[in-house]
Parts: sequence; structure tokens; C-alpha cells
Amino acid sequence: MFKSLYSKLALTLFALFSLLAALLLFLHLYSNHLYQLETQQKLNKDLAAHIAREYKIFENGMVYEDRLQDLFHAFMQINPAIELYSIDGEGKIIGYNAPDESIVRTHIDLQPVKDFIQGQRGFPIEGSDPRDINNNKIFSVVPLIQSGKTRGYLYIILAGERFSSVVSHLMNSYIINTSTWVIIIVLAMSLLLALMVFRYMTRRLSTLSEKIEQFKQSGFSKISDSQIRHDRSSDEIDDLTYSFYEMANTIVRQLNKLKQSDVQRRELIANVSHDLRTPLTTLQGYLETILRKSDELNETDKKRYIKTALQHSQRLANLVSELFELARLDANETRPKCEAFSLPELVHDVIHKYWLMTSKRNISVATRFDESLPFVHADLGLIERVIQNLLENAIRYTPDDGRIDIILTRTDGAVTVQVRDNGCGIAEKELPLIFERFYRPEKSRQQSSGGAGLGLAITKRILELHGSTIQAFSRINQGTEFRFNLPIHQA
Repeated sequence: MFKSLYSKLALTLFALFSLLAALLLFLHLYSNHLYQLETQQKLNKDLAAHIAREYKIFENGMVYEDRLQDLFHAFMQINPAIELYSIDGEGKIIGYNAPDESIVRTHIDLQPVKDFIQGQRGFPIEGSDPRDINNNKIFSVVPLIQSGKTRGYLYIILAGERFSSVVSHLMNSYIINTSTWVIIIVLAMSLLLALMVFRYMTRRLSTLSEKIEQFKQSGFSKISDSQIRHDRSSDEIDDLTYSFYEMANTIVRQLNKLKQSDVQRRELIANVSHDLRTPLTTLQGYLETILRKSDELNETDKKRYIKTALQHSQRLANLVSELFELARLDANETRPKCEAFSLPELVHDVIHKYWLMTSKRNISVATRFDESLPFVHADLGLIERVIQNLLENAIRYTPDDGRIDIILTRTDGAVTVQVRDNGCGIAEKELPLIFERFYRPEKSRQQSSGGAGLGLAITKRILELHGSTIQAFSRINQGTEFRFNLPIHQA
């Protein structure tokens, strides 16, 4: 029943308001009680002095007991709420008009009496009640003085034994009852208003909780209303909601990426298995042929078989080497050792390495460099591998008699490298995926010269280690261009 945040807040608020109501009612009743005592004591402040003066119960240094008894009897008949006592200078009760068994005190504490006479305390001042050993009551008192010395006191209890109890007396008051009900009604309305405010404030939390549950039920794969505005006027709940949507969107993206990676992993297993099986099968076949038919084969056939086996062995070695290299790059075991070097010289060296491959297919490799290009600051060996991968990729997909352009231009604080070919191009839907490891466009799978799909992944990772990125632009049957930047060396 009280599992929701709103119900817990409502219960807590109800308990606090109930406690506040009880406290206010207590303070209200108690303050009214003190107010009545103060009013009654102030109104009867001079009562004892007036009685002592009018009835002359103390003359010539002596108390007239007969007058005092008549006075006790008369006032008890006129006003049963007051009680009259005569006490000596030490506070001992020496005269009263009441049954002896009702008097439970023999002495009166004189300190409140002195405070009353001297006016050093504010009203109400409560003094000892001869009929109640536990409680004090308001009083009026006058000293009986002879020759400048106090001989005794006329002590009057203003709210005597017959005075009704405080609670019942206050409860019987119309004003007290009315004010009490007003307090209760105001507190009840305040409680209702507070509950409405809490309901409004927790409604957003309830909505957020429902969104979280829906997100959970969807398998953390779908989030609705993922667009939420976040500004400076937002409160903590808005911040929490915004953070949840940011987190949910991140989870959705990560799950989609994991699903995509799983698909690529399956394709990887299939592709690598194919790429490994083909050279292994061919290598095994040629070696078995040489072994079984060694006597039947002439030297020319043997050399041809061995050469073919060696080619497939080299292809297999290259694939394993690329896998190992990519694993090292991912594990951050390879860190760039940056130095200053001439990028045009490096490009010419790489082109020279592939001169035989390009000349066999009559592919021209043209270069266009800005004049006075500055040195770049990078790892020479890793950047050489980047250019080799891009050039190999361009040669692989460029038809015979085709053209490859390598362009170096200076930009703000960097040198831009462009490798462009006029090959078959890449489909637009496949363009964002070409840098994923083991990914190969569909057309390349039909080509016997196609690689394992690791070259561009290695290239991307190397440039990331240099703080750079690589971009690809392509059109079907018009060619492909790869572009990246390297920082200029600062002397």
C-alpha cells in the first residue's frame, strides 16, 4: 500500500502535520491558560491588601482570629474559587477555614511571595497551594507589618480547589473551541494543499519511473520520447530525466553497436575461415601433388607448383601478420614514435615499391604536391604502412589502364593526404562500414585478389593513435578517395 514514493511522502506529511497540529493545540491551550491566569492575577493583584485594609484583621501587631475566621467564612460563601490563609513571617500556615485533612502543607514557599510583593517577576506568579503538594497556583498576598518588620502575610489562592481543571475549563469556552477548530481546519487544508503539491511534483518522477519500466520491458533496446530539452531553469527532476534519456540512448546505441559487431563477428569467422581455408587447401594440394607425383613431374612443373604454393603461403602469412598487427594496435602495444620527416619523399618511396605491380597492369600513379611542403610530425614506419594500405587498396580496385592520384596539400597546421583512384567505387550504404575490421564490399568478394578486409581497419587505428581521422568519398564506377591530415612539425 505504501510502496510508492507519493504514498510514503503523504504518510510522512500526514504524521508531521498531525504532530504540528497537536503541538499548536497544546501551545494554544497552554497560552490561553497562562493568559487567563495572568489576567486573573492582575485583576486580583490588590485583593489581599484591600481585604486586610477593610476588615482590619491585623492591628496593634496582632491578628484578630475571630475577624479572620468570619472573613474566611464570608469569602468562601461569596466566592468559593478563592481560599484565604494567614501565615507567619517564616511561611508557616497559622490560620485557614477548611477541614484539617484537606491541608497537606504546613509551610508556604516565601520566595514567590517576595517576588509578588517586590514586583521582580512578570505575571502569572504561582505559589504554594496548601491543599495540593504537587501543584502551585496563582495568588494574591499582602504583608502584615509592625514596626517596619513583617509579622506575617494574608495569602489568598485565587483558583482554589473548586476551580475547575484547566483542560475542562478551556474546552468549555466557546472562543477556545472555535479557535481550536479553526486551527484544525487550517492545518487540514494546508495538508490537502501540500499533498496536491507533492502529487504534482512526484508526477514527473512517476512518469520517469514508467519510462524506465518500459525501457526495461523493451529489453533496453527502445526508448520513447528520447528528445528532451535541458536548460538552466531545469530542476533536479529535469536533470535526472535528462540524464536517464542520455543514458538510455547511449545504451541503445551500444546495444545496436554490439548487435552490429556480432553480425560482423559472424561474417569475420566466415570470411577469415574462407581466407584461411583457400590458401591452406591450395598449398596442401600442391604440396601433396609434388610429394605423390615427384617422379612424374618435370623440373618446370615442380618449380611452377612450388611457386604457386609459395604464393599461397605468403598470402597466408600476410593475413596472419595483419591479424597480429591489428591486435597489437587495439591493445595499445604499438605507440607512435613521432619524428620530423618529409612526406613527399615517403610517398615516392612507397610508389617505387609498387612500381612492378602497377606497371604489369598499366596503372599510372601520379603525384601532385604543394611547393615547399613542411615536414610532418608522426611515426615514419606507421605512416608508411598507412600509405601502403591505401595504395594497395587503390591498386586492387582500379581496373587495368587506370589511374591513381596521390595529392599532398598544406592546410592550417597540417598536411592533407589524398589517395584517389578511378576504380569501381563503393556503394553509399557500404561506405560507413569499410573501416570495420574484416569488412569487404560485396564486389571485392568476387575478386580473387581481394584482401581480408583488415587494411583499412589498420589504417584507421594508426591514424587514431596519431590523433587524426580518415574520410572516404566514393561514387559507383567513378572511383574512391581517401583523405586524412598529419600535423606539421614545429621546430
